[in-house]
Amino acid sequence: MFWTRDGEELYDNVGHGEILPNHDGSFQMSVDLDVSSFPAEHWGKYRCVFQLSGVKEDQVIELGSAVIRTDRGNPLPLLLFIIGVAVAALLIIAVIGSLVYRKRNGERPIRNLVS
Repeated sequence: MFWTRDGEELYDNVGHGEILPNHDGSFQMSVDLDVSSFPAEHWGKYRCVFQLSGVKEDQVIELGSAVIRTDRGNPLPLLLFIIGVAVAALLIIAVIGSLVYRKRNGERPIRNLVS
């Protein structure tokens, strides 16, 4: 299994994974292509080629956005969590500051302004 661009085998930006056995006697392997430096409009030039023993024709998969897996998740949930923690921390600091201020200045009773 290997990656090609315009029919030529690629060696740069390619990571070869381990060959791992499956429970049924078959195996699995991976060959990763780092596409972060390739413009999306050039993805159609890249192909993953499988050469299987006993099979005359190579199995070829064209690179496209539908087959790309990435570790870049949606950052919104993490961002919302961080903002929530920051707001909670600010509220706690404000309450503690208010309590310290009242204790240092003493509780002053509110005077009845109506005679």
